[in-house]
Parts: sequence; C-alpha cells; structure tokens
Amino acid sequence: MKRTTTYIEDIKKRIRSIELLKMLKNYYSYDELSTLMGYSKVVLNRYIKGHVLPASDRADDIIRKAKENLDVKRLVKDQLVFFKGFFDMTTLLGNTSLLKLVAQYVADNFKNTKITKIGAVAPEGLPIAVHLATELDIEIAIAKRTRDLGVREFVKVHFPQQSTGELLSLNLPKGLLTLDDRVLIIEDSCRTGATLEMMVELVEKSMAKIGGIFVLAGMGDKWKPTIEKFKKRFGEKNVFIFCELPLEYD
Repeated sequence: MKRTTTYIEDIKKRIRSIELLKMLKNYYSYDELSTLMGYSKVVLNRYIKGHVLPASDRADDIIRKAKENLDVKRLVKDQLVFFKGFFDMTTLLGNTSLLKLVAQYVADNFKNTKITKIGAVAPEGLPIAVHLATELDIEIAIAKRTRDLGVREFVKVHFPQQSTGELLSLNLPKGLLTLDDRVLIIEDSCRTGATLEMMVELVEKSMAKIGGIFVLAGMGDKWKPTIEKFKKRFGEKNVFIFCELPLEYD
C-alpha cells in the first residue's frame, strides 16, 4: 500500500523543485531553461523569484527534468581542488546550496530504510551531515578524534594506520546511540576506508544498528575493498558512493 504524502511533505517537494530551478539558472539562460523545462520564461521567472509555488504535479515534472539536465556529480567534482594526490574540499563544504542538493539525492536513496540517526566524524563530516539530517528530519551522533572534558563517558574505538604506524581513535559520548537506532554513517571523503571501519565498530559497540553508509567522494582505489565488504554486510543499495575520483599527480 502506497503511503499518503502529507501536506508538509508536498510543500517541501514544491520548494525543492524551485531550488533545482535556481541551481539550473546558474548554468542556463531563461531562453535555454524554457526549452529544457517546457515552461514559459514568465512562469519560470515567477518560480525562481519565489513569487509562486508550482502545483504538486508540476513540481514532480520539474524535479524529473532538472535531474535529467543537472549533473550533480560533475558539480561536486568541479568544487574539488587537487594537488599531488590530495584534494581540498573547502570550497565544496562551503557551498551550502550544492550540499543541500546532494543531501536531497542521498535522502531519496535512504528514504525507506528507517534511518533514525546520522553518524559523522567532526569536523569535516558535519557540513553534509547537517544538510542530510535536515532532509531526513533526524539527529546527528557526532564522533570526535579528541575527548571533550565536559563529557564523562565515551564509547571509543582504536584503529592502527598501517601507512604511518599511528593508532587512530574515535570517541562518541555514551548514550547518543541506543538499541533502537538505525544509523546512516557518512564520510565526506574516503581514501583508505579506515575511518569508515572505525565508525562501523563505534556504532556496533553502541549497540545500534547500521542502516546505511554514504561517502561523498571516494579517492583512489584503496578504499574499495572496504566498501565491497560493507556492501555484502549491509546490502548494495545501502552503501552509496556519490562520486569516485582518481588520484591525480601534477
């Protein structure tokens, strides 16, 4: 039986269609946009300027056509700055409109998985985590590499980093995750898969269930065996890699 869409969900969808139009307007003129979408320039202008919301059926049509003409993965890749095998995500993580759009795509992928919490590592995982948590209307469980003095008890995991010989640690305040939680673990960038391994262990030590894994950008190939292992454990649809990037050297 198909679930009935609530009024608030319908309004959010109609607003989302306008946000997609605004994103498209960054790359197309009104004449080009009119040809792509099949609506007059006057109507599109009224939508983009926020003077009126499209009807529900028209919002569906706008979202479908926008996705066909907006290469979000390419937009994400274009925001990354490469230098000798490393990449700077500062521009991407500061692009709130693009992160919001990415979060909508990810939320669509996990909308039927009954996710109750986002699991993210501070600080780099927080920008996309906030947008995704907003889309799914859930809370974030924030893990840190250091311990806050004001927190009495932590769930903690350690993981040896083979390349450096260092012992990595992640700490999660005790009680943020419970038996009733289904957690979507997210990572902004993934090179080796070590942080994902630690987050999975951290969630399981907290007695919560893992509902999915999302990586914004996978870099190189070292992380791929870890991802394949997780796909077998949690299901291929529940492990979502938004884009993959090769290591590039000058």
